[in-house]
Amino acid sequence: MSDVFFVVLGVYVAIIMGIAIWSYFRTETEVDFLAAGRSIGPIVGGAVLAATQISAGTFVGTAGRHYLAGVSWVFPWLGLWTGWLVCAFFVAPKLRRLGALTVPDYISARYGSPKAGALAGILIVVAYTIYLVAQFQAGGEIAEVVFGIRPLTAMLIIVASTALYTLLGGVRSSSYIDFLQTLIMVAALIVAVPVLLNQVGGGSPVAAVERSLDFLDTLDDRLVGWYYSPRELLAFAIAFGLSIAAAPYELTRFYSMRDERTVRKAIFVAIGFQVVIATSIMSIGMLMRVLFPNLPSQDQATATMALHVLPPVVGALLLVAMLSAIMSTVNSILLVTGARVAHDLYGKFIRPDASQQHLVN
Repeated sequence: MSDVFFVVLGVYVAIIMGIAIWSYFRTETEVDFLAAGRSIGPIVGGAVLAATQISAGTFVGTAGRHYLAGVSWVFPWLGLWTGWLVCAFFVAPKLRRLGALTVPDYISARYGSPKAGALAGILIVVAYTIYLVAQFQAGGEIAEVVFGIRPLTAMLIIVASTALYTLLGGVRSSSYIDFLQTLIMVAALIVAVPVLLNQVGGGSPVAAVERSLDFLDTLDDRLVGWYYSPRELLAFAIAFGLSIAAAPYELTRFYSMRDERTVRKAIFVAIGFQVVIATSIMSIGMLMRVLFPNLPSQDQATATMALHVLPPVVGALLLVAMLSAIMSTVNSILLVTGARVAHDLYGKFIRPDASQQHLVN
């Protein structure tokens, strides 16, 4: 498994570094670096939005929640997609119409106060620096399960590689790499679920269902019905929906798209990608509960499947997909926090006379 994984990983790294170098030679101005020259179309844009939201939490935490809570955890997904629709019709058009480069730019213009934008920039930097910790932790856990290496070592590798391609090409390289990463995630999950279903049912979907039903009789009633109360599920759905409708690392991506119409189309493309991913993750969580009912932690479900259930090539592809999910989110957060520091704080308050080349570098 390790040899196959390293081959797949090597090809993946070579491709993303090629994209980063190509983007570097097409990035000359601050608009190029922070908004890809406002050239991103709906397909790539939708993949970017999906990849940015699909993080380590999806492959590790969400699959674990479905392992623990069954189908009832679908409600946060429904809340998430509702948030996307709110964003498509009410939030995104206003943000894109202004033609800003960052969310603090919009806040400064909306309230006529550069200080309000600066405060928003500081809050975003602090909040997303904390959020990065969860991504690094997930990457460390995956590396520990797969290779037995120290989590800290894995975290440093993820930070270094992601920071490199982020710094080289900015949003342009990030967008096309996120497009690639979304395709990898979707392909890996589409291939993995039938293989897992075959393992559960011994080749027959009917047998898989029968085995699953027999297993359900041995479980706590909450695992086959509502693990959480309806009030708790509604709260989760609202929280996920509101968070995606106002997430700076998603909203910033709108500025790189061609126009308002492109943004709306991209959001619906993102929902399409996420429906496939959500259905697959839900299936993985519940089927792994049948195959491995006593995992030490529900968060190990996906990594255990990749190592012990899937064929080596498919397992390697899934592990690279998990790595892609982590890197795409880390990359977006690095862009958000870096832009806040360089554009919203340094470029406006510390060195307002700085040249475009100076800000990009």
